[in-house]
Amino acid sequence: MDNRSIGMRLRMINNAVRRYIDRNYEGKKEVDNMTCSNGWIIGMLCDAEVLGRDVMQRDLENELGITRSTASKVLILLEKKGVIARESVSYDARLKKIVLTEKSRELAGKLRADTTQMEAVLTKGFSPEEIEALNGYLDRMEKNIEAADRTKGVDKIVKNAQ
Repeated sequence: MDNRSIGMRLRMINNAVRRYIDRNYEGKKEVDNMTCSNGWIIGMLCDAEVLGRDVMQRDLENELGITRSTASKVLILLEKKGVIARESVSYDARLKKIVLTEKSRELAGKLRADTTQMEAVLTKGFSPEEIEALNGYLDRMEKNIEAADRTKGVDKIVKNAQ
């Protein structure tokens, strides 16, 4: 039995993926300091554009599991890099949808190829059944940590109320 911590191993894999992306992604080289999260945001926006769906900041927060302040900072940087723009929507004056620019549309193909390459590297030697099982395990881990986080938050509220 492997005694290494799963949390530590996930962290190590995350760091290894980031290093690999930094060294090998063609799309990243096109824009200064493009991070893998930036690439995922562009990919999400591309998918939404194809489906004719608006994407708001809250959608990115939920999809990527990031806080409102992190999402806001990332979007400001992406705007400065010229890869996204924010546009008002007709149905709610408070909301702004996040849209691709021509610059990001040009990058999208390279970013898709980079993502496909990364998935191939990560899953080399895995059968489709093993990939499906792994995704199931990761989904459960994600739900476990979200539930624990919510429960801890509730415990703090209850404790402070007493």
